[in-house]
Amino acid sequence: MKAQHITLLTIAAAAFVSCAPSPMDGSQAEVPAPQIDGYHKIPMGKRTPDGKANRVISPYRPYNIIDVTGYRSGDIVGDPSTAQVDLATNKLILNTSKFLRIP
Repeated sequence: MKAQHITLLTIAAAAFVSCAPSPMDGSQAEVPAPQIDGYHKIPMGKRTPDGKANRVISPYRPYNIIDVTGYRSGDIVGDPSTAQVDLATNKLILNTSKFLRIP
C-alpha cells in the first residue's frame, strides 16, 4: 500500500510542476503589463467639489457624478450616461459608453 501512495504523490507532484510557468532562460522576469493605445488621450474625471470619496464627475455631458467604488486612481471606467440605448429592449448598451480615467 505504501508503494501506491508514493506513486500517487509522485504523479501529483509531476502534474503540479508541469503546470507552473517557468521562463525559458532560467530568469524570473515579470510579464509586462499590456499597453493601451491612446491611454493618455482618455480624459480624466474630476473629483467632486464636496470631497466625497469614490465619486467622480464625468468629463462628458451631462457631467453626471459616477460612483467608482472598487476602482483605483488611474483606472479606466465607462460613463453609463453616454451609452447608447437598444431600441428593441430599451436597455443600455454599456460597451458603447465613453471612457474616462479616475483621478
